[in-house]
Amino acid sequence: MIQNDRAFIQSDLRAFIQAVDQGNQLAVVNGAHWDKEMGAVTEVLYRQKVEKSPMLLFDDVPGYPHGYRCLYGMFGSPLRLALAFGMDPGKSDNRLEMLDHFRNVIKKGFKQIPPKEVQGGPVLENILRDDQVDLLKFPVPIHHELDGGRYIGTACGVVTKDPDTGRVNIGTYRVEVVGRDTCTSYISNGKQGRIQRDKYLKAGKPCPVVVIIGCDPITYLAAGYTMADKIPELDWCGGLMDRPQEVIRGELTGLPFPARSEIVLEGEIMPDETAMEGPFGEWHGYYAGEARPEPVIRVKRIYHRNDPILTCAASQKPPHAHLFERCFLRSAALMDSLEGAGIPDVVGAWTHQAGSGRTFVAVSIKQRYHGHSTQVGLVASQVNPVGYVGRWIVVVDDDIDPTDLNDVIWAMGTRCDPKSRTTLLDNCWSSRLDTLVTDYGKLTNSRMVIDACKPYERYDEFPKVAQTSKELAAEVRAKYPQLFR
Repeated sequence: MIQNDRAFIQSDLRAFIQAVDQGNQLAVVNGAHWDKEMGAVTEVLYRQKVEKSPMLLFDDVPGYPHGYRCLYGMFGSPLRLALAFGMDPGKSDNRLEMLDHFRNVIKKGFKQIPPKEVQGGPVLENILRDDQVDLLKFPVPIHHELDGGRYIGTACGVVTKDPDTGRVNIGTYRVEVVGRDTCTSYISNGKQGRIQRDKYLKAGKPCPVVVIIGCDPITYLAAGYTMADKIPELDWCGGLMDRPQEVIRGELTGLPFPARSEIVLEGEIMPDETAMEGPFGEWHGYYAGEARPEPVIRVKRIYHRNDPILTCAASQKPPHAHLFERCFLRSAALMDSLEGAGIPDVVGAWTHQAGSGRTFVAVSIKQRYHGHSTQVGLVASQVNPVGYVGRWIVVVDDDIDPTDLNDVIWAMGTRCDPKSRTTLLDNCWSSRLDTLVTDYGKLTNSRMVIDACKPYERYDEFPKVAQTSKELAAEVRAKYPQLFR
């Protein structure tokens, strides 16, 4: 059983980096250039080593002071994600066990704890106002060779507030530098930050915004986790840590941000001013969506720590440096959604790296009735996070490990009749980032539900699996330990 001590969940990026270093998973790289080189180093390394790659801290970036650093691959391994959640990192090999433990922590005895407002914190060590603002005082990378510009916001948290309800939202949306004090942000249709932003812009009003560039681990996880609209991310952070997240309110907008953030931008999204944004190497491994006009963000304040750290996430063709945590969080969110729909005996789920953490999903169930597997597949195809740009949904029995692609494909090849046990859906929620969308006036796609479970009417008579029993496997491991070290 994975142990958890929420007292050790880090609300400070530097403390997290130190813990990762103690776990021998930190590499400091000196001298890499902001212009494509940092992103290339990260991609090449992760393509070679995948989840065995270290977290990369880039320093001595040409043209910038020593100590102005960029961090890639924050949660790129099971050990680092376990550290972020306060789990015993020695117990982080079993993905489904990690997933079950995380979901248990945020459900059993979990209560939302509102943030605690404080008047000071490390992020206020430096404050740049108005004409002092210069976004390129930091080593903002060009992450990919064909990016349209320098992206300061990738592993970030964009903070907005609903003008009707007052709910504060934090989401991870890309932010491109346009000028000394201007940037743009692309937010996909249907996302909470987009809905809140558009309420202001449609009324002809500027939208107050804060962008957290150097995110602490727990805020970044909250920004990327799909949760119910009614749950404020900062309250969720407090509940996960079992203590309030300490926040400061911006001088101009009053929006909250963690007091131990590295870099924070504060300003307004303009209702009548746009600039070209994109292209950018996105989550699916393509430059998709083209360069298009997006509302301009006028940055009027920068708050930052001494020797600030930019948290970065460069998406490439899978596998890449920030895909593991996306798969984990989206799998947890899918389990939450299926459970919330009242479906019994969902055993596990995994959004696979090979599907960019979104387009190929496996769900395992203990079949209880005729139509159970069909119900699970259809519901999974439409709920968060699969409902957005999903593609392939595979339902398997509980003897199949949904995290193991070999297991899943074996089930597809031996338990699914393509003619009678697949369902094609059309007119589903998609995005301009979808590589197969060509009409930006109709952002929809199709998806396939694959029932790779044993036919329920033949469940007990289905051919037996040719595999060594757990009892015999334990015997031979004990008898020949030198073979299994």
